[in-house]
Formats: sequence, C-alpha cells, structure tokens
Amino acid sequence: MKRNALPVLLRELAVHLRAAKYTPDALAERLGIRVPDDIGPLNHAAAIERLRDDTSAAGALTRLFFLEADESPGHVFDVPTQRAMRAAGLLHIHGRRIAGGRRITPRLRLDPIGNQWLLSDLRFRLPDARALGLPAGDPVYPPSSDSLLLRDAVVCPDANRVLDLCTGSGVQALSVAARCQHIVAVDVSARAAAMTRANAALNRVINIEVRVGDLYRPLAEERFDLVMANPPFVPSPYRRGPAYHPGGPTGARVLKRIVANLADVLQPAGRFFAVSHLALRDRETAADVVRPWFGNFPGRALALVLERGSAIDLAAAQALFALDDGLAAYAAEVHRWVAYLRRHRVREVILVLLVAERSGRHRAVEVIEALQRTLPLPLSHPPRHHVEQWFATLIHR
Repeated sequence: MKRNALPVLLRELAVHLRAAKYTPDALAERLGIRVPDDIGPLNHAAAIERLRDDTSAAGALTRLFFLEADESPGHVFDVPTQRAMRAAGLLHIHGRRIAGGRRITPRLRLDPIGNQWLLSDLRFRLPDARALGLPAGDPVYPPSSDSLLLRDAVVCPDANRVLDLCTGSGVQALSVAARCQHIVAVDVSARAAAMTRANAALNRVINIEVRVGDLYRPLAEERFDLVMANPPFVPSPYRRGPAYHPGGPTGARVLKRIVANLADVLQPAGRFFAVSHLALRDRETAADVVRPWFGNFPGRALALVLERGSAIDLAAAQALFALDDGLAAYAAEVHRWVAYLRRHRVREVILVLLVAERSGRHRAVEVIEALQRTLPLPLSHPPRHHVEQWFATLIHR
C-alpha cells in the first residue's frame, strides 16, 4: 500500500461510519451499555446473539468492529471499499464465492467515543500482525472505562500545548484536539504510536505530534499547559505481559515516575490529570500513598477516590481470560493473583483520579472520597463536578 493511501482510506471509512450512525448512542441502544468494557468475557456471546437479527448498518458495524464477530460482506461495505480495506489490512475476507459463503473478519477493533472513532487491537481475539501495516509489538488496548473517566474529567480551557503520556490509541489526545493548538502524544510502543497516527487520520486531526519513547525522554526541555496520563496500573503477578497492563506490586510504578518529574514539564498554572488503580497495603490510606509523591511539587494536588475493591475482587476480574481454558483454569488463575497480592500485603485496590496545578507554592494533597453510585440513576456527582468545584474553590483561597 502506498504511503499516502492509508489516510485516504481512513477518511473513506469515516464517511461510512458517519452515514451508518455508528455512535455511542447506537451501542447503548442495542447493547444497553455505558462504557466499552461493559461487554466482557462473560456476556460477549450473549451480546452477539442479541444483535444477530439486526440488519441495520449500525448493527453490522457493531457486530464486526465492536463485538469482533465475523460478518457478511454485503451488510457493511460495498465491494470496492472491502477490497481497499482488505489491502490495507483492516479486514480479512475469507470463504468461497457462493451466496452467503464469504465472511469478513476484523483485524482491528473500532470504538465510537463521543463524536470520534478509535482503532485499537482486538479485545476478544489475538492481535493481528497484519493490521494496517502496524509495527509488531504489544497489543494496543481499546478505550475502556478508565479512559473515558479521564477523558470526561479534564478541565483545562486555556491549554495551548498538551502532553499525553502513555497515549495508547490516542483517545486522550484526540479528545482535546479541537480546543488545543498542539499536542504531543508519547508512548513507549511503536505500535501504539502508529495506531495514534491512524486514529488522527481517521478523525481528520492534524495538530497531534506522536513520539516514541519512555515518558519524558522524547521531550526537549518543552513545557506544557496540560499533561494527561493513563499509565499501566495493574498490580500483576506477570513480569512479562502487555506493556499497557502491569504497574508493579502496587500498580504505581509508572505513575510515580510521571509525578516525580511533573514540575519540569508543566507551565506555571499548568494542569495535570491522571487515572490509575492503586493497591493499598495493611493500614495504608490513599493519602499515605499519594502525598509523598507531591512532596516537592510547586503547587496543589487532588486525589479523588472513585472506587474501592478487595484484592480478591481484583483477582477475580483479572483472571477472566483463563475461562477460555475452563473453570478449573480460572480457579487456578484466581488463586495465583490472590497469592501474589497477599505476598505483597495488598489489602485493597482503589481507583484514583489525580489532579494537580502548578501554582508556585507547595500545598498538601487533598484527598476526597467520591465513590460513584448509579443504582440505576446517578446518586453521586461525576468526577468532573468535583474537579470543577476544586478549581473554583482554590481561586478564592
């Protein structure tokens, strides 16, 4: 495929997606979900069955690119478009040339997020090495609930220069592109960097510069008005795993490095937003863990605690992949995770939204319990509300 052919192909894909109304509302209407990872290993097959008789274009796209199921070629794209996408490595067409015999299989996942679309590696299948000619490497994780939480919580109206660390699919960088002048998106994975470039082309975003490297290393003494980060944060027993996943015994290995050098890249009045899981050990609190990180930070910081769960809750969720090999394999995997977490004295795992502002004078980190409750209507304020209130209060102090 010619070098300039991919952007053209992706723009053509966007036309089809828009015409088919492949949107978050379409997913919510068909599947009854709020965030992409509401569909997981336990309800994936049921979701496919629910849409089996949906003959609409949006239904076919949902089956193909969201549920990652095979689809009939005639339900999605015309023949020339199918050929172009096959040549680019976005689709695999297989089967005999008989009525109803051919099927198309996605090589990548495609999530509608807001008014954009995000390509990433497959969630329910193994990554495809031939997808879009992307470089080899760890899979690029699809946007999930934590991605959307961070995306919706960022409050920074005057950000001209933005840094997005651990960009992955580029979901955070793309979310602020319309209101910023220049965005630098960084990831240690060349595959993730290429995926972000593809997503920028798909959404016709031209003000994102993608760099490959470890956190701040690709920067040349640059400063930013806004820094965002969605780093690997799972306290995992696996030393070798996808780069997007493990965050050390407490999940904070990468996040601590980000905070440690934050003052060097933030402009005065610059803001920082990050989301992470943190494992708390015996008798530890969120304040015990977070406050030392900002000990020398020239400004103020906030930690919003949004979820709490036990070590066993985390083990049960992380072990779900083992169900492919049966219940006994799942039970063994749960035991492995629990044993690892107990060995590191992990008592509880929390979800935290970190916010900071460089104001020139150090202040203690404020910790707020903001657990989210929706049963079934929202019974608590969303994270963005707490962030806006916090910034507004600080103005008058």
